[in-house]
Amino acid sequence: MSRKVLGINIGKESVSAVLVKTSLRESRIETHAYIPIPDAEEDSDNIQTALEALTSQIDPVGCDCVVSISADHFSYRILKVPFKEVKKIRMVLPFELEPTIPLPVDDLVIDFIDLESDHPGAQTDLIAVAVPKSDLTPYIKNLAAVKIDPEMITVSGLPAALLLARQADPGEGQLFLEINKTISTLFIVGGGRIKLLRSIPTPVAEDTRTGALGAFIRRTLAAYGELSRSDFQPLDIVMTGSGLNGGNFDKDVAGVLDLPANRLNICDHLQIPIDDEDVNPWDPALMDSALSLAMLEIEGIRGLNFHKGQFAAKKIFVKHKKNWIKTGIFAAAVVVLLLFNLITDSYTLNKKLNFYDQQIRSIFQATFPKQKIVDPFQQMQINVKEAKKNAVVQSGTGPHLRSIDILNAISGSIPKTITVDVARMVISPETVLISGTTDTFNSVEDIKSNLEQIDSFKRVTISSTNKDRSGKEIRFQLKVEL
Repeated sequence: MSRKVLGINIGKESVSAVLVKTSLRESRIETHAYIPIPDAEEDSDNIQTALEALTSQIDPVGCDCVVSISADHFSYRILKVPFKEVKKIRMVLPFELEPTIPLPVDDLVIDFIDLESDHPGAQTDLIAVAVPKSDLTPYIKNLAAVKIDPEMITVSGLPAALLLARQADPGEGQLFLEINKTISTLFIVGGGRIKLLRSIPTPVAEDTRTGALGAFIRRTLAAYGELSRSDFQPLDIVMTGSGLNGGNFDKDVAGVLDLPANRLNICDHLQIPIDDEDVNPWDPALMDSALSLAMLEIEGIRGLNFHKGQFAAKKIFVKHKKNWIKTGIFAAAVVVLLLFNLITDSYTLNKKLNFYDQQIRSIFQATFPKQKIVDPFQQMQINVKEAKKNAVVQSGTGPHLRSIDILNAISGSIPKTITVDVARMVISPETVLISGTTDTFNSVEDIKSNLEQIDSFKRVTISSTNKDRSGKEIRFQLKVEL
């Protein structure tokens, strides 16, 4: 059974598209198109005009469409999170990004690339990528106007970089540079994965372009070396993009960097035949990005996808509506079957739902014992946002400490055999004040002794101890100097 995948790259100066027909035997390029954007201005009207011209040449009906847009719409951050589970990572990413991005996280669509670090334990290094919804919405509207509902919207150049990373020797490192007339994007590839990506406006003046890009690449390599604490030495630099046409720009950049330079040709690299090359000449520099998109979808390689959330919900609705119109009888049968299964499994599902609800409530009550439970999930979000305001504590004489690390250290240092209820904790740049209750005065001393074993704590003192009104518990206050 064959399948058609249409890759569309929407740049600042052009829209390129490649239609690939794939089957169990092979993948073939059925047709392709390159549409310049009028006056090279990436506004909504010009993009709309280019997409209309594109769909007059390539019919998107019956195709799985994947789209990439210019890399300068996106923000990139390297983060570390203390777990590996994808669901947990997606839950905490907005809170981790919030202090580093000048926009509210609710106004962003966020995805990430797992760097698969060699750090011990359950830690994950990743590249978090965010795009404002206000930047994404016009593209979705432009595509919808020509009846294109993409499976994926991603960063221009990333699909080609991912294909290169997959084909490269795991022990080798290389650079991939997509050079367009206005925007250039650099990808650092190592260990079969994307390690870093950065974009920069392409210098307009030809006499300064080579030097400016060379300096940008050297700065990026230096920053990556500092972040990764490694001496990364790429074997070569691979380039593509419309900015390569009309000169020896690739050789000039390679000369500045003292690296071998190669021009990318995904078509030759993957040995994909072209059906319409006789009447429509193939230019790798113009078509690599669109072809890489289609092949990324065909080969099932996970990249970044920003067509989700509110945008994906609309997409699913439209697809289901079309299916109802085209295959009403079949859909009705499916619905009947689903209803039967739902009725059959309702008892089991209700039991699971009650179990998970109790788990959520138990976790919330254990974490926030003084708060009344109304909506535990929403309350947890509010509490986490409040905690993020003091997420990083900078000691005047010591290193930067995260509040979550301080809390984790305190929690881990107190044995489960000691009964303690922490009522209040105040974290400042120099001190941590802990107030609570325990069972005996000896327990207070034990808590103090255990806290003194934490390396990042300079000194721990007991500010006060006294019995409460009932006489059954000991109220205490500890001061920790950081």
